[in-house]
Amino acid sequence: MNNHHRFPPAPADRIEVYRQFNGLSAEAAEGCARPKVPLVKSFLLEHVGRNGGGRCKPPARIFQHLGADVREIDSQFLELRFETEDPRTKQKSWETTGYLEQYDERFFAYYTTEKSEVARRRVSRWVQEQDLDNAWFSSALLQGLWERDVSRSGDERFGKLIFRHESIFEMPEDSAAPEPDATFEAPADDEEAEEEDEEWEDQEAPPEERREFERRKARFEMGDRIGRIQRALSELQRTYPPLNALYALRIPSQTGRGGHDIYQTGQLTNRSGSFEDHRNMLRYLYRIYSSILNHTEECAWTARDRSPALRASPGGAPLIIKFKEPLSLATFDRMIQLAFQRRNRFKLWGQPIRLGPGKVHVYGADRHLWQPINLELTTTGMVAMLPQNTCGNTFHRLVTTVQHYISPDIEAWIGDKPFGEVVRHRDENSELSNGH
Repeated sequence: MNNHHRFPPAPADRIEVYRQFNGLSAEAAEGCARPKVPLVKSFLLEHVGRNGGGRCKPPARIFQHLGADVREIDSQFLELRFETEDPRTKQKSWETTGYLEQYDERFFAYYTTEKSEVARRRVSRWVQEQDLDNAWFSSALLQGLWERDVSRSGDERFGKLIFRHESIFEMPEDSAAPEPDATFEAPADDEEAEEEDEEWEDQEAPPEERREFERRKARFEMGDRIGRIQRALSELQRTYPPLNALYALRIPSQTGRGGHDIYQTGQLTNRSGSFEDHRNMLRYLYRIYSSILNHTEECAWTARDRSPALRASPGGAPLIIKFKEPLSLATFDRMIQLAFQRRNRFKLWGQPIRLGPGKVHVYGADRHLWQPINLELTTTGMVAMLPQNTCGNTFHRLVTTVQHYISPDIEAWIGDKPFGEVVRHRDENSELSNGH
């Protein structure tokens, strides 16, 4: 599809953009299950807040640094253009890739109709830089959305959940050391295939999973009436641990058929017939996540202030994660060797110090803001000590990536408060409405 058919040329205001996206959404909803028109996708991005230990930057400056040609449509809505190369003619040109809306100083929404693999690769590059991070919708948070929002939409409505756990560190007990060329770097595109594959189709395993050892890669989809899923889910999660690693779910539309697919990395794909409904849902999720992030930081630093031992510690407030199924020593050793490479999926930097078999200490840094972080990792879990005013997003990124790649069934605490209790927090502004 021509770029001008996906994005309005030189829109005078954001209403032109909304109108274009509305037309695409309606056309996709009227088509078959695999629409020919591109789906609208949004990515919720997190910058640093005033309490995050860094200085807020205007979004135009952030994206200019990332190579964008930025055009201001209004004070909170930007058009982003990037240089592209025609693969046939090798000619370069500047093309619109999407639009950025600033919700507040900390959260931005990126709207695009690029193919999923292209859009995800682009956003993945952005969040590897210091200024931006994904909004991390952990399994516990997605479970809360299922219980509070989706399951109350009506037993006869259609729901969809996807569970995903990739044991990319898993090694047999009698195996040799990990291969020297093994990698755990953040991939350009480690999500599902593009939208013509329904966004839920798997893709070929990355190189580290195509080696001689077979490793668990659990990917399970449930698509059924909400009532049926609700009756079966808790028992399935109890008997098969990977079903605790909830990776994505579909939230039914508030205005009609279809819904919105929300992924752990803060991507929301519109499968309703209305962009207004999609934007309203994204703003609802933003309000929930912002409220939870503020509550996370409050819990962390309140716990530190209550504890004389924590106040005396330069490490700050702890994030404690317990693996319900301990790792083998071979798996643990592989994880330590691979988990702190230059562009790793935890977005951490550090030099592991071995304290004995199955125990490592890391004096490191969170690459989002380059704040210090001290980690103690064992075969049964990890403790992360984060200094005062660390960005709360770090807590959620660690829990999400641990559950996705290391242990699907975990218990976690921030200070003395269970992580599940933290993510269930919603303030009075975190309610879904038909307003914008």
